[in-house]
Amino acid sequence: MIVLLTGITCIAAAGATYAGDKPLASVYEGDIHGGYVFDMGDSRYSQTLEVGDWYNVTYNISVPADAATVHPGRLYVYWAWSKLDTKAIYPTFVVTDSRDPAKPLNLTARYVDSKGFVSNYDFYSGTDVYETVPLSPGENTFSVRLKQEGAPNSTVVIFGDGFLDIYESPKEPRTLLWVKEGCDLLFATYGISPTMATNTMAFNGTLPEDPVSHAEIFLVAPSGGYSRDRAADLNTLTVNRLEDDKTPPLIKTIFSLLFPNYKGKEWRDIFDYDDTTTIGFETKEIKPYLRTENNRIAVTDQGDYFQLSNAILSVTMEGEAS
Repeated sequence: MIVLLTGITCIAAAGATYAGDKPLASVYEGDIHGGYVFDMGDSRYSQTLEVGDWYNVTYNISVPADAATVHPGRLYVYWAWSKLDTKAIYPTFVVTDSRDPAKPLNLTARYVDSKGFVSNYDFYSGTDVYETVPLSPGENTFSVRLKQEGAPNSTVVIFGDGFLDIYESPKEPRTLLWVKEGCDLLFATYGISPTMATNTMAFNGTLPEDPVSHAEIFLVAPSGGYSRDRAADLNTLTVNRLEDDKTPPLIKTIFSLLFPNYKGKEWRDIFDYDDTTTIGFETKEIKPYLRTENNRIAVTDQGDYFQLSNAILSVTMEGEAS
C-alpha cells in the first residue's frame, strides 16, 4: 500500500514560537519492497544571499540498478533569516534542475516558523519543498540552481538543499516508510521550557506480523547539535517513552524483567553537526523500542536551538524479497 499526499501546502508563521507548535506534515506512507535515498550533495551554508545571487548544489546519487519504480523526487531548501532591512519577509526563489533547466521547479510546500514575539531579529526560517523528476536506476549526476529574486534589499541565508527519493525494487525486502516534513523552531529559552520545546511525531498504523529486521529513524535539523553555551544535554530524542507512573515498585521490577524495553528509549545530545551546512543529522536504530502500532517519537530542545525539518521512519521486515 502506498499513500502519497500531494498538493501545495503553505504553512505561515502565525502563532509561531520557540515551542513545539508546528507539527511536521505526513507526506508519504508506504508499504513497499524498496527504500529511500536522502542526499545533501555538495551543499554548504551560503552566508547572506542578496537579490540576484545564485546558490548551486551538485548531486551524485545512486539508486539500485534493478529499481522498477522511482517516485518523483522532493527537493528541500532549508533557509533562515529572511528579511527586508529589519522586517521579516518571505523569500522568493527561482529553482531549476539541470535535467530540465528550461522549466523552473514548482514550489509544492512552504513551512515557516519564527520565535514569535516582538523583538529585534524575529525573522522567518523555513523549509521549501519542490517536486522534481524521478531519479533513474543506477548513477545520477545533476545540479540544482537557486536564484534569490525577492524584493530589493531583501536577504536570506541557505543552510543547504536536501534531495529525497523513494524507489521500489522486487529484489529489496519489504519496508514500511513514513515521511514527515516541515519547520519547527525549538529553543528552550525566553520562558519556553524543554517540555514546551518538544515536537512529538505520531507514526500511525499497525506493523505486519512478520518479524522486523531493523528499524531506523532519520532526522534533519538545521542548526541542530551545536551550542555556544552548553556542551552537554543539548537535546533529547525519545521513542515510545513512558514516564514514571504510580505502579508499585515490585510490579515495575517484574514488568521490566519480562519486557526490558517497555518504557521506550531516550537518547541525549543527538544530531551530528555538519560544519559545512550547519545542519544536524541523526539516525538511530529503534527496533528494540517499536510498538506494534502507533509509534510515537519526540525531539526536545534543552538549549540547542534548531529547526526540525525532516523525519523518516523506515521499518524493514525479515524474509526474502517479493
